Amino acid sequence: MIIIALLQHFSVCFQRYLSRKKLASLSHELRKDMGIMQDSFEAEVSKGNVFTFAKELSAFPKK
Repeated sequence: MIIIALLQHFSVCFQRYLSRKKLASLSHELRKDMGIMQDSFEAEVSKGNVFTFAKELSAFPKK
């Protein structure tokens, strides 16, 4: 049971990391069409690095 929870947590963290990397490649016009503000865009893109990924992996949510 714990192994499944750890794999799921890893999967969610990795998906979040990849989404932030893909967000960085969007054009300004596309972000504007999607309604993504510049300040929230910069905040999310700055989290798209290996250090944040490792920090999120180590912070296993408590239920």
